[in-house]
Amino acid sequence: MSLEAAPEAPAGAALPVSGLRRLGQGARLLVVSVGAALAYLARRRIGVPLPRLGFAGRWEALALALLAAGLVAAAMILVDPLVPGLRLKLPGWLVTLSERITDLGFSGVVLWPLGIALAYALLLTHAGDAATRRIAAAFAARVGFLFLAIAPVGLGVALFKHLLGRARPYAALHLPGPNPEMTFQFLGWKSSFASFPSGHSTTTLAMAVAFAALFPRARGILLALAVPVVATRVVLGSHYPSDVIAGAAIGAGFALWMIRVFAARRLVFRVDSQGGIAPMAGPSARRLGRLLPRAPSSPAVPAEEARP
Repeated sequence: MSLEAAPEAPAGAALPVSGLRRLGQGARLLVVSVGAALAYLARRRIGVPLPRLGFAGRWEALALALLAAGLVAAAMILVDPLVPGLRLKLPGWLVTLSERITDLGFSGVVLWPLGIALAYALLLTHAGDAATRRIAAAFAARVGFLFLAIAPVGLGVALFKHLLGRARPYAALHLPGPNPEMTFQFLGWKSSFASFPSGHSTTTLAMAVAFAALFPRARGILLALAVPVVATRVVLGSHYPSDVIAGAAIGAGFALWMIRVFAARRLVFRVDSQGGIAPMAGPSARRLGRLLPRAPSSPAVPAEEARP
């Protein structure tokens, strides 16, 4: 059959293929951009002086870690046995309120917006003029810091607690033995046996510490808001106090370490002569407005065509 005799394809037939091609190109560009950003973070030269995080050095950090471990052990022995069945003894309004507040600790609440914003900013570093690319890079660095301070530790804790398999308080109610709160099903991978440590507490404290580092004036409010969120896990019978303490310590510690990683490389944070850390000034709201998508301007209608 000749080319002239071939039936013509509908006008919109090429659109799905073209759209998929653009989507694939964008995905490849995003993967390359993420790899390049991580490589840049890894090879960035560490500055002097090294940043410090409120305590003098490694020995003090080790002492804090041992203190957290001691609190976890004490809570396991003294407080955790009182938690199974606690939800049934609390007033209904407190349980209902806790069910609303606890959702703020889900990792998806913050990670999905951060991930979308990060992907958008990374793609913009390859588009537009030089000023737009610089603004997008500065915005991507800050969002990338928040994402790296929250996502990896949350994922690690989620894997670990499912592999460790400690019975949750509501599951321990139906277990035999004198100490059901200390029941473990190693490698069980069950939601009802994924109590230690608390993933909610890990994510919540990582979020609070990371955002507080970028917005130091809101530090007290952010940390204060984290307390009721993690407390709801005990009220609802999903975790023991030791789970919450361990998760909070892990999340806060990881976020502090990520702050030090960025500050040592003079990314997002600056370091003074004494090693103190402070956030760098980011793009203003007016400059960030340049990153928003703009609708194409419609051509002006001639005056004679505009008349009725």
